[in-house]
Amino acid sequence: MKIPLTEAQKNHLEVQHKCERDGRIRDRIKAVLLNDRGWTYKQIAQALLIHETTVWGYLCDYLREEKLKPSGGGSKSKLDDQKTSELISHLEKNTYPSTKEIIEYVTLTYKVTYTQQGMYDWLSHHRFSYKQPKGTPAKVNVERQAEFIKKYEELKATLNSNELILFMDSVHPTQETKITRGWIRTGVEKLIATVAGRKRLNITGAIDLKTMSVLTREYETINGSSTTHFLKAIEAANPTATKIHIIADGGSAHRSHEVALFLSQPNAVNRDYLKNSYGIELPGKNTVLTKKMKNALALILEKEVLLFENIAILDTDKLTAGQLLNSLKSPPPHPKFVMHI
Repeated sequence: MKIPLTEAQKNHLEVQHKCERDGRIRDRIKAVLLNDRGWTYKQIAQALLIHETTVWGYLCDYLREEKLKPSGGGSKSKLDDQKTSELISHLEKNTYPSTKEIIEYVTLTYKVTYTQQGMYDWLSHHRFSYKQPKGTPAKVNVERQAEFIKKYEELKATLNSNELILFMDSVHPTQETKITRGWIRTGVEKLIATVAGRKRLNITGAIDLKTMSVLTREYETINGSSTTHFLKAIEAANPTATKIHIIADGGSAHRSHEVALFLSQPNAVNRDYLKNSYGIELPGKNTVLTKKMKNALALILEKEVLLFENIAILDTDKLTAGQLLNSLKSPPPHPKFVMHI
């Protein structure tokens, strides 16, 4: 009986033989490898100082189920075919960082316990390997992309000569060597040369696609304050521009209260005005106003007749903060900036 081994199987067995402490398992591995090299049962038995029938048993065990452990432990799977198929499907959909987490899942789901070595063998047998997954690009919303392109083309067509369109975004590059996990020989410290430096940079930039001019600033963190500072830097760098259109994504920094105040966005300005002038701090836009807050707003109606264009708004049942803000008079917009998110 000759067991043909692939190069991958031979390499795996040789590595396992070097790492294995159990001499009985090493003998089984040697028997399989020597059989692949063309040795007879008698030659293998003489080399391992065992009987020829024992060699035959080792080879039969490996041929049937790749068994390498003695009969006491066995290498027969503790899961039946259906459970094995279910576990393979689960592992194909869910990536676990170590065998420990997989063992916990198997124990919880199937009431079966594996050792870490046993689970490693099971994973190897079912063609799983420890490696880093590949990143894939984010999916594009085709409809929103087409809508943006249409609006962008319309904006360019109506742009005056002294107006600008800038694309603004932030990046966070890492500056130091990033070390990832991999299978390394036990007891061996594998050294990787690293570079010194900060772990992360925070850079905000804007580009004019017409002239390809770029403006950047580096900040300790990217938030509403740093974004407002960068908008002021853009304004200072373009003193002759009568209007600056900023195209940005919907990141939290771009939608922050500080940026909204700087751009004189109505809801932010009116929310801030009520807080600073009367101590009325409105909740989130979808939150229904309490009776107490409605009463506080009613007390300032006479003073703020220009702000409350619709006095009857306070009689609305289950009035939300967003509905109230949308009913208030809009302040003058920022003289230069228009944010497109």
